[in-house]
Amino acid sequence: MLEYCSRSCKQCPDQAEELAAILAEKVKKVKVYTKEELRIGEDMGEPQSLEAPEFHVSEKETTARIDASRLYLQDSDFDDDLIEICLNKHEKCFAWAVAGECEKNKKYMISSCAPACMTCDKLTVESRCPIDPDAKAAWESGSLNAMFERLTSEPIITQYNVTILSSPPEPWVVIVDGVVTEEESKRFIELGDVEGFERSQDVGAKNPDGTYGSIVSTGRTSTNAWCNEKCHDDPVAVNVQKRLSYLTMINETNSEYLQLLKYKPGQFYEDHHDYIEHNLNRQQGVRILTAYLYLNDVEAGGGTKFTGLDLTVMPKLGRALFWPSVFNDKPHEKDGRTNHQALPVEAGVKFGANGWFHQYDFKVCTGYHL
Repeated sequence: MLEYCSRSCKQCPDQAEELAAILAEKVKKVKVYTKEELRIGEDMGEPQSLEAPEFHVSEKETTARIDASRLYLQDSDFDDDLIEICLNKHEKCFAWAVAGECEKNKKYMISSCAPACMTCDKLTVESRCPIDPDAKAAWESGSLNAMFERLTSEPIITQYNVTILSSPPEPWVVIVDGVVTEEESKRFIELGDVEGFERSQDVGAKNPDGTYGSIVSTGRTSTNAWCNEKCHDDPVAVNVQKRLSYLTMINETNSEYLQLLKYKPGQFYEDHHDYIEHNLNRQQGVRILTAYLYLNDVEAGGGTKFTGLDLTVMPKLGRALFWPSVFNDKPHEKDGRTNHQALPVEAGVKFGANGWFHQYDFKVCTGYHL
């Protein structure tokens, strides 16, 4: 090999620097721990407090658990990415584990004290949120058309001002005016300020646990806040979510937490689609429907343009805009015809809210946006 494959074996003179750099990088990743550092479990995350009198846990019990967890990791066949995130995040993880907290406080301990609980395998999204084979999809073949046909007929057209902008054979795009009151809109804007508007982001790279990160994109310049936790429990948010469930015939638990949006003059979101490919193999399933709420009138600009349909919807206080992300006969498959963009605001500020509905329960497992 050295004679006939010297370049592949990195034995050529001009490869000396490259080989040295590779070796140096490997050395950086390998830390040699002292005996004391190993005794307190520093090789598995936060250095551990070995005694916990409040839990009647002795140093001997804690160190025995540390040794057992180290053997667990050494005997595992976890890949390097998983090992890298399997860390104790609190100094009392091992003491708590000895005290039985891995069973009593599973949710926290599995994520924050995985080595101590020997649950590194539970850190992946597939383990935390397994697909339920018995779960019933919100939409089967034909459900999409059935929902929009109901949305555009009695009794809804008596309760709201409904406008059909597009219908089969083209994708449905429907305006329903008066879905949100002026007082509710003002409250959502207040809640956005409380949660804190931050630069909007797009889906990023895959993380070691199987989730996906976020990235700031030059094609999306708005700011947003997520209406979760206290915001989600606000009476206004509760009532509006119930209203959207009534209009769509989709359970509120299938909806992501509302994304509250703010566009200042010049801000926009370039052509995109709401369907997220990797959700197809997730417990919550794909996004099937968008309900976009306009929370104020805008002086100029800020319309929602459907690129392939030659349609533009202008902001109007209380207006809801509905469109699907999937096909009527294939409700798990992306319908690329509903690509859209948020046109730049020319004057004033635009406030809105995204309501994204999934095929299955979004909140039971995830508890956050993916």
